[in-house]
Amino acid sequence: MKIFEKNIQEAFGYLLMHSVFLKDGRIRKGKIIDKDDIAMMESSAIEKVHVGELEDDDISENYASGLIAKAIATNQFAISPTLSGKTNITSTADGLIEIDEGNVTKLNNLSPNIAVSTLNNHDVVYRGDHTVSVKIISFAMSSYDLNKIINFLKRNSIVKLKKFKSMRFGVIYTIAKNEKRSLIEKTKKSIMSRISDYNSTIMDERVLPHDYASIKNNVVELLDSNINCILLFLSTSITDVNDIVPTVINDLGGEIKSFGMPVDPGNLTLSGKINDIDIIVAAGSARSDSLNGFDWHLNCAHANIEVNQEMVNSLGVGGLLKDIDFAVKRKRVSKTIDTKKSNIAAVVLCAGESKRMGNKNKLLLEVAGKSLIKNYIDNISKSNVSEIVIVTGHQSIEIEKELDGYEVKFIHNDRYREGMSTSLNTGINSLSKNINAAIICLPDMPMIGIYEINKLIEYYNPKIGNEICIATYNDQRGNPVLWDKKYFKKLMQITGDKGGRYLLPKFLEKSVEVKLGEAVAFDVDNESSYRIINTKR
Repeated sequence: MKIFEKNIQEAFGYLLMHSVFLKDGRIRKGKIIDKDDIAMMESSAIEKVHVGELEDDDISENYASGLIAKAIATNQFAISPTLSGKTNITSTADGLIEIDEGNVTKLNNLSPNIAVSTLNNHDVVYRGDHTVSVKIISFAMSSYDLNKIINFLKRNSIVKLKKFKSMRFGVIYTIAKNEKRSLIEKTKKSIMSRISDYNSTIMDERVLPHDYASIKNNVVELLDSNINCILLFLSTSITDVNDIVPTVINDLGGEIKSFGMPVDPGNLTLSGKINDIDIIVAAGSARSDSLNGFDWHLNCAHANIEVNQEMVNSLGVGGLLKDIDFAVKRKRVSKTIDTKKSNIAAVVLCAGESKRMGNKNKLLLEVAGKSLIKNYIDNISKSNVSEIVIVTGHQSIEIEKELDGYEVKFIHNDRYREGMSTSLNTGINSLSKNINAAIICLPDMPMIGIYEINKLIEYYNPKIGNEICIATYNDQRGNPVLWDKKYFKKLMQITGDKGGRYLLPKFLEKSVEVKLGEAVAFDVDNESSYRIINTKR
């Protein structure tokens, strides 16, 4: 890329290399300079800027990043629109992520101009979670480097998703003489909570003496029942590979997959297999709700990952688990199935005239193969909102036609020309009576996905004062914003061309800022921003 310093009058059509701060706002780096930009810089007394020009061999950052992301992602993943040379790859299901760490390192060494970041190997992911990001460091990449990277990815995989499946468990609790029964009841509650996270079922549970004959006989009976896995919680933890339970596994023709793990708590966890049935023997510390090595084994079992001692031994770095309230922190794996119980709606404001786009309706413009509005609704319809209200106004027939087939409620705002407040009023007034909170959404933000919506919902907790959840990026407030129902009347009292942001300063003590990415700050507001999101070369 060629870089120059130019007078602003000569900068039209060039790439802005550094952000320019104006008297009111700024022009972001990486933007193609247009006439409006030049006028704003003139009014802010800016005379010169550094600009760039692609050379013949250069591929723009957005196009290169998007191509690399497509080469990485399989049909298990979704690709977000590219912005500022960065493309996020998100999970389409709940499960464990498998990362080939060696291939990621090789990929990042293919060019000084690429940065591919991933989650840790075997991290839990949920539908809509970011798993991989692809960032082009400069504003362009050479076609030579891009071809080299694409060819590498054709031969090598760096990421896979092992989807969680529900399982059927048999659980054995052993009890020693004089041991309190209340300890077993506590353990039952803990394991039930864990198992339900995966939509799994405990088919059979037994309490029996801690001796060889009792354990062996009951394991044999469970092996003949309709289960996938046997869990054992012992009155005394296994201390040796020749202890009672390992001996039972071996005597029944099974094998020990692992014993002992460099994860604390959970050091004394054992895993094995008899025929096709998984065996997991929990350490005593797993009776608690706290995060434990036992949870790693549960994750692997639900993801159908075969465990071995080498895998377990690799967990040492990071294996000293933090003392956290895991029962609160832990998400529900199948949260997209039954977390609409919070009754949170999305109110999507689609009534505007897109005046800064000339005679075009920006919501009908195409980004990544879909219109802006279809891309937005496609994402939030997969999130944890329980209801989606589309407020139409300008070109309402076209908007409704574009969203044909989606499970949404359309409501028309006849007064849309009077400003955003009328659409806000119309949308909130049409919400179902059981709605507890609403996310006010602006659909001209193509980077907003399942992740951002679900994060706002995750932070919503009126019991601790989190009644308003504000999306932020770099400490700046963005969109969308979630509002508890207690503010609906106040939102409906706003007038003119203002939205809910007008009220935020009045209720900061009941607000929580949710730190998210650039997605919550970028919108398609004019031709220039549309070119940024849709740039190919």
